[in-house]
This record gives sequence, C-alpha cells and structure tokens, in this order.
Amino acid sequence: MSDDGKSAKQSGGVNISGGNLTVGGDIVGRDKVVISHTQLDEIFRPLTEAVHSAPPENRQEATQKVEVLKAEVAKGKGANDGTMAKLIDGIVGLVPSAVSSVVGAFGTPILGGIAGPITKFILDKLQDK
Repeated sequence: MSDDGKSAKQSGGVNISGGNLTVGGDIVGRDKVVISHTQLDEIFRPLTEAVHSAPPENRQEATQKVEVLKAEVAKGKGANDGTMAKLIDGIVGLVPSAVSSVVGAFGTPILGGIAGPITKFILDKLQDK
C-alpha cells in the first residue's frame, strides 16, 4: 500500500498507483516493434512504383502480392518469415525490375529487424543475380 491508502503496482518498469485506471493502446517495451501504416507506405513506395511500371499482364497480381506483403510486415516480429519470402520471390518473378526496391525496403532498420532466415536467404539470392 502507498501512503494514501491506495495500492501501488509496478508493470514493466512503470509505476501504477491510484484508483481505477483505464489504459488503451500499447505500452511498448524493448522487444516490441510497432510499425505505422505511414512508415510502411514510405518504405514500400519504391516497390509500389516499380510494380506500377510493370507490364499490364503482371501488374494486378504483383500489386496484390505487395499489399499482402505489407500486411504481413505490419505484424512486426509476428510476421511469418516463409510467407514474406514467398511473396518477395513472387513479386520479383512478376516484376524483375523490382529487385532493387525489394532489397532496399528490407535494408531499412524496421524491415531488416523483421526479416528471418528464409527472407534473408531470398534477398541474398536476389542480390547475387
């Protein structure tokens, strides 16, 4: 109990005391990666532009794969590495000129921290081409 008769608790280095308390959103610690849609749009902008300049017969499918990749990446550390790798491989298969855009996106600290071993393998393979 604290001096005022109310209980005090500590959670994740944050002292919490007082009466009723309602908290919304995330309390972010050192291991949680939070990515905003604005950040993702900015990181993926070169890839989106590369896909828009793709041949018309590949454009729609490549655009869908980019959107699914963005949704997967938005999961942060919970993103499925195998899914990301397959999407990257599929995008580059449809739009070969997108290689540098994909590699550049995953070269950012945000996405670089999410990429697992399978995604890194695919990215290394693309860079060697």
